[in-house]
Amino acid sequence: MSLIIALPRESRPSERRVALDPSRVERLVSAGVQLRIEAECGHTASFHDDDYQGVTVCEDFAQTLKGADIVTKVVCPTLEEINHFQPGSVLICFLSAFQHLEEVDALRRRGVTVLAMDNMPRTTRAQPMDAMSSQATVAGYKAALLAAELSPRMFPMLTTAAGTIRPSRVLVIGAGVAGLQAIATARRLGAQVEGYDIRRAAKEQIESLGARMVDTGVEVEGAGGFARSLRKDERQKQHDVLAEHLARAHVVICAASIPGRAAPRIITEDMVDGMLPESVIVDLAASTGGNCELTHIGEHYYHHETLIVGPLNLPSHGAVHASEMYSRNVHNMLQLIIRENEVVLDPADDIIAHCVVCHHGQVNHASTAQKLELDHVAFGGAVHAASDFPDDSAGWLEEASAAHEVKSTAIVGDEASPDVDAASEQTTSAQSHSSVTLQELDSGQLLAASGKDTESEQTQFSAGHSDTEEQSNLLEIDALNDADQLRDLQALDGVAEKAVIDDQLPADDFTRIDGVGPVLQKWLISYGFRRYADLAALDDEGVQKLNVQLELDDEVERQDWRGQAQVLMQEKSK
Repeated sequence: MSLIIALPRESRPSERRVALDPSRVERLVSAGVQLRIEAECGHTASFHDDDYQGVTVCEDFAQTLKGADIVTKVVCPTLEEINHFQPGSVLICFLSAFQHLEEVDALRRRGVTVLAMDNMPRTTRAQPMDAMSSQATVAGYKAALLAAELSPRMFPMLTTAAGTIRPSRVLVIGAGVAGLQAIATARRLGAQVEGYDIRRAAKEQIESLGARMVDTGVEVEGAGGFARSLRKDERQKQHDVLAEHLARAHVVICAASIPGRAAPRIITEDMVDGMLPESVIVDLAASTGGNCELTHIGEHYYHHETLIVGPLNLPSHGAVHASEMYSRNVHNMLQLIIRENEVVLDPADDIIAHCVVCHHGQVNHASTAQKLELDHVAFGGAVHAASDFPDDSAGWLEEASAAHEVKSTAIVGDEASPDVDAASEQTTSAQSHSSVTLQELDSGQLLAASGKDTESEQTQFSAGHSDTEEQSNLLEIDALNDADQLRDLQALDGVAEKAVIDDQLPADDFTRIDGVGPVLQKWLISYGFRRYADLAALDDEGVQKLNVQLELDDEVERQDWRGQAQVLMQEKSK
């Protein structure tokens, strides 16, 4: 019996894309796979049912999914739709787990295996499946066109009989794929364009497109390409320099994002107050909170004389080409998991290990499990975003690639996705070394990086890898690089590195503090907090830094860990 793949119609508002276009369906059918599509699944992307050859057309969602082994979608299904999933089936889609926790839990309880396209690792081998980049290309292009339409000024310089019209000045914040595409499109329209990104690696890409790089004088790139948190003086310097450039800009396009997290807040109200009359801000990050603190999600909003736009789902506005690109990404993922007409999820494959969020009723993505207050069960050797330390008031961070590749195109959580050979042997080798370098470090350092017990992982590594002299040397080099990266991450805000302390030394029970569980207690100990007095003595800046270190947004302040620690100190002294 052949494998059955279901292609339902997207039901969420304003979603016009489809997960598989007719050309990719034709390839799957020719490979012996059965395809079921829901009637009119591609109509909003200009693909009609007759364009899909060799498929079964079903009347509704439930009929389409009945008995399906794999379900391909663009965005996360609704709770009602999840009830129709076959237990044990595989879902491939953009999950945005941190925004759809209830749906993730429902999928887990339903026994559905979820492969999230937005969790794709940033490696050369994964680029043909990098849907985040392909969709960001459309979003950046559409953002520039939207800004040009809404601005009361024309972008190009024009010399006419009525005089010369000066070009508009455009500032793009965030030079990832979306930001670079926005820069390129605004330049093609004739505007004078500036680009800004916190990583110095962005300068070359921005200038290669004919734009100027905004230099704030703040360097935030640490060892291995990780970005660190900004100190107060650095935040103020970034604010002051950007405010000057915003004051001269006619259009600002915000494209800074952190995959799987809320967007960083970069533009403050006072910066908007200083902008020119009739200026326009297009906030591409609106769906995850916005880069501008005045953004109204999904709305056009005037702050005095500045129009602030928070568009949602811009890739869907270019549904034809967005669907074609996403379809290629999904097709490449299907080729990876389908072997001899069966679904095979190889836990040793770095791509699969990173993308699996739920499997066999368990949550395999660490931050999602934490938000759901469930146990995290790693799928394979993937370590999810252990090095991401967001600083919403300062800037944004790049997700580290699994192969320790800091590519020149990797900026602001996006990456360019040129056509490359998906079976690159060198990349596979690099990923193999990368996946074990963290395991080679001592457990204290690993707690600081991921909060995980690694004893079992070390055992798996020693059992699954040969001890050749060449491999040993490579691992030693990688381990040193990882140690440098961890030291840089632990030295946030310029504070000196804390030594990893022996877990056998006595420590207070931090789990008595609301919001602190066993994992967070281990993290606190790894950062040198052993006594209630250590927390009680934190000043405001120390509280802010601890929020960043523990990836807790403002939990430390909101639940008043400092005050709780002071109360526990008093109880202990009695």
